[in-house]
Amino acid sequence: MSNTTQQRALTLGRPTAQLAITAYPHPQPLAALAGAPGQAVIVLHADRRDNAVVLAQPAEAGTVHVLIDGQARSVSADIPAVPVTDSSTALALARQAVEWALAARHSAVDRARGLAERLDEQRQRHVGQVAEIRAYAIDRHRDGDICRDGLDKFLDHFGLDPYEPRHRVQFTISGSFAVTPENGRDTDGTGYDVREYLRLDTDQVDGVDEDSVTFDVMIDEVETGGE
Repeated sequence: MSNTTQQRALTLGRPTAQLAITAYPHPQPLAALAGAPGQAVIVLHADRRDNAVVLAQPAEAGTVHVLIDGQARSVSADIPAVPVTDSSTALALARQAVEWALAARHSAVDRARGLAERLDEQRQRHVGQVAEIRAYAIDRHRDGDICRDGLDKFLDHFGLDPYEPRHRVQFTISGSFAVTPENGRDTDGTGYDVREYLRLDTDQVDGVDEDSVTFDVMIDEVETGGE
């Protein structure tokens, strides 16, 4: 084989510069590889290499959130990095990222639940304190230490429910009346009508809260009498 033929054979067997670049990408700033979450990269520190998964690039410039060994970290956006080209390594990193995301989700749910419980406790304490303040002011008014006008202004100033004293009336009404029944109506029918349709008239009583009115009609006896 001539020297020319040997040189051609060696040239054909040697990888070109373009093939070398494809197999071994040039390092570039991590920020350039952080365009989409989930990108598997190799972070090139001065003294080591870390396999990582890009989580997010914060709005503030200068850092990139990555997952390294199952831990979320913030690293400089300018640190050199290259994409992971080995499929098995990329798959392992993807699984690691999924496990981390699931754990982070559960942790976030637990934190949110705990925060909601604490906020509810604080709200209940606040409601209780406001009720105590209102009750204290009303008691002072009842004791004669605060006039009614002063109490009303105090409650209104702090957005508390106005003082609206009520009198609860327990009453008993007894009486009787005569009914001329329709033809064929017996005493049971008359008793039914009275229980269902006898009403209490409070129109002439001042300040009655009609929604608070309750009463029951109890019939002692319905008897037949008269001619």
